[in-house]
Amino acid sequence: MLIKKNALSILKIAFPIAVLLFVIYQSKKELTNLSFKRTLMVINGLERTDLFILVLIGLLAVAAMSLYDYVLKHSLRLSMTNGKVFRVSWIANSFNNVLGFGGLAGVGLRMMFYKEHTKDHKALVKGIAWLTSSMLLGLSVFSIFVAARVLPVNEVIQEKPWLWAVVIGFALILPLSLAVAKIKGRKAGDEENEDKVKNPIFAYIGASVAEWLMAGAVIYFALFAMGIHADIRYVFGVFVIAAIGGMISLVPGGFGSFDLLFLLGMEQLGYHQEAIVTSIVLYRIAYSFIPFILGLFFAAGDLTENTMKRLETNPRIAPAIETTNVLLVVQRAILVRILQGSLSLIVFVAGLIVLASVSLPIDRLTVIPHIPRPALLLFNGLSLSSALILLILPIELYKRTKRSYTMAITALVGGFVFSFLKGLNISAIFVLPMIIVLLVLLKKQFVREQASYTLGQMIFAVALFTVALFNYNLIAGFIWDRMKKVLRHEYFVHSTSHITYATIMAIIIVPLFFFIFTVVYHKRTKPIGEKADPDRLAAFLNEKGGNALSHLGFLGDKRFYFSSDGNALLLFGKIARRLVVLGDPSGQRESFPLVLEEFLNEAHQKGFSVLFYQIEREDMALYHDFGYNFFKLGEEAYVDLNTFTLTGKKKAGLRAINNRFEREEYTFHVDHPPFSDAFLEELKQISDEWLGSKKEKGFSLGFFDPSYLQKAPIAYMKNAEGEIIAFANVMPMYQEGEISVDLMRYRADAPNGIMDALFIRMFLWAKEEGCTSFNMGMAPLANVGTAFTSFWSERFAAVIFNNVRYMYSFSGLRAFKEKYKPEWRGKYLAYRKNRSLSVTMFLVTRLIGKSKKDSV
Repeated sequence: MLIKKNALSILKIAFPIAVLLFVIYQSKKELTNLSFKRTLMVINGLERTDLFILVLIGLLAVAAMSLYDYVLKHSLRLSMTNGKVFRVSWIANSFNNVLGFGGLAGVGLRMMFYKEHTKDHKALVKGIAWLTSSMLLGLSVFSIFVAARVLPVNEVIQEKPWLWAVVIGFALILPLSLAVAKIKGRKAGDEENEDKVKNPIFAYIGASVAEWLMAGAVIYFALFAMGIHADIRYVFGVFVIAAIGGMISLVPGGFGSFDLLFLLGMEQLGYHQEAIVTSIVLYRIAYSFIPFILGLFFAAGDLTENTMKRLETNPRIAPAIETTNVLLVVQRAILVRILQGSLSLIVFVAGLIVLASVSLPIDRLTVIPHIPRPALLLFNGLSLSSALILLILPIELYKRTKRSYTMAITALVGGFVFSFLKGLNISAIFVLPMIIVLLVLLKKQFVREQASYTLGQMIFAVALFTVALFNYNLIAGFIWDRMKKVLRHEYFVHSTSHITYATIMAIIIVPLFFFIFTVVYHKRTKPIGEKADPDRLAAFLNEKGGNALSHLGFLGDKRFYFSSDGNALLLFGKIARRLVVLGDPSGQRESFPLVLEEFLNEAHQKGFSVLFYQIEREDMALYHDFGYNFFKLGEEAYVDLNTFTLTGKKKAGLRAINNRFEREEYTFHVDHPPFSDAFLEELKQISDEWLGSKKEKGFSLGFFDPSYLQKAPIAYMKNAEGEIIAFANVMPMYQEGEISVDLMRYRADAPNGIMDALFIRMFLWAKEEGCTSFNMGMAPLANVGTAFTSFWSERFAAVIFNNVRYMYSFSGLRAFKEKYKPEWRGKYLAYRKNRSLSVTMFLVTRLIGKSKKDSV
């Protein structure tokens, strides 16, 4: 059974690919002598009236397909306006004409849009299934006409006799559908609770006949525009056979398969190949591409962020699609991206239009004849800058930021005004205002303040800018070289100097434009969270609890973010467009998901990327649910005070150290705040000696700050003369029975083993105080990136983290702590999946090395 299912899945993938390959091979044979350039020249030479009528018929043909959706709305009693139904229908049908595998793109889009307008999703699935299958009914009607020879295409079918079987098969769809509808209607009538999904079969037949009739009218008028005055019955018969071929090929939009069959059929009737191919191109433009562009406009207006999330997370883009079909999964991914990026695509096209207008010669007499040439040169350079901005901007526009909205409006208005002033360009003059109006209507969709660019996006933007500028120089230079001898004096043509001047302007203006808007919106964006408040932090930690890193909030180099219920807290710093959260949340565990969700949402709105530094293994699943990857930073040493002792053979070394310092009359002390200025000044001298020429670090490491040291006890060792030799500040963990240590510093002339002696005494003191666990801190990157099987990114991150010397000196740190037989617990970095680990690690090390005022 499994083998049969796998074979079927493979067949589903292989069949459309095989058809597509066959179509490509056959088309190459048929079109060997055809010039595509000649085809474009013929289209360009057609009467504008004929082209307008053709496009109008194409738009009416797609509009006619909305009849399906009005029937669906009536049968399911959907609470939608007729205008909304029309827009949804247009999006679904225009996208289906380009991307659909037998109508499946339309199924997914209808499911997404209609789902919020009915509570009975089961009825919706059934209704859309009826709608999709009914699209074949009109084709079945016309197949009956072909079989009955009302549409005479005998000459075509005689060449391929197997086509009779296909035509008859499609002709049988109509009577079979009527029979099934009648049987289902009887069963529904016998049940007490009649199915809500009525089967308006005759309404669907009418809608389907109208669809195929209008589609046939488009291809017929395309032939008519090319001077082929064929009998409409012959044209429609060939069209029906080609449409059937396109349907059963499962190739998206029937591209290639429909076109090849129509070409072969019309050739068989004796018409010229070049004229037929040009007609097919016109048909595709009028029936597929122009409605698709209009569909992008509708999609940009109707697709909210919530709608997109429903599409991305919907496990079934169509009710009966098997997820094992790779082609459909790929199609779904493409569909999601095109829908979400519809507005970005439109703005990108606007950039191409402006770029094209800049590259073409300018007729100085068309708009404002008295504009001097230097002014025209300036406007041309500004137009080029606007075009390049519009080409780059879709990267951020995709994220719907307020900054991108303002930048897009500015660039579009600039492109329009400068294009108008330098010379009339129909595309720029009429298309750009439409896009400006669309953006204004969609202003409410732009809710994020700004968005950070990934390294890949920045590289792509620079590459796109470079390529576009290069192409402008290439095309404008080519036009100047070819046309300078034939244009009248009134034309402003791009000489080499003009091209260079415009290029230099763009190189200066475009980066300056992005820089100015970045600075402006950076200043307008309100900071996240609140400044450090030691009193509020102390009250929170004493009431709600904390963790091993919570006490570092008293350093004042981090901001605070409290959950809306006040039961959870995050400590974080900022570096570039990253927010680095220190450790796991503090407070009540039940509120951890809430504070993370609220913080991530606000960071997303304001264009920040968030990473979590030194989280513990216990909560990794929570971060994973928010889309994070993990990198092991190192391991933290916990000493079990219940079992710690200086007795026994294994502790002989520790016992010897302790006894030596006792013999030398060293004494251990623990003082509690408040501390005198003289005491803190003596500790400051020891700290400065220990630091030497090194700079204080911060964020995840404590630094010498009198106000910070006043928050917890300080342990220290005195020599026989009563001089303090070494000290460490005790760091509360705000968990019952747990304690830790932060600063550990000693004089330059301190005897060997002084820190061991200090630790031993602190363990014994903490044990007497009732503590059961002592956190000795982290050994960074212990056992990370050392194995040959480690990921290259982990190895590289380890190299960065070790060689920037973000800490003072940790050589031998693990061995130093190992003698106390601690339990080692992993500490991790949680970072976004689309962010570079190496760049992230570099930014973290920079944050740790920043001064206090720069971190907040």
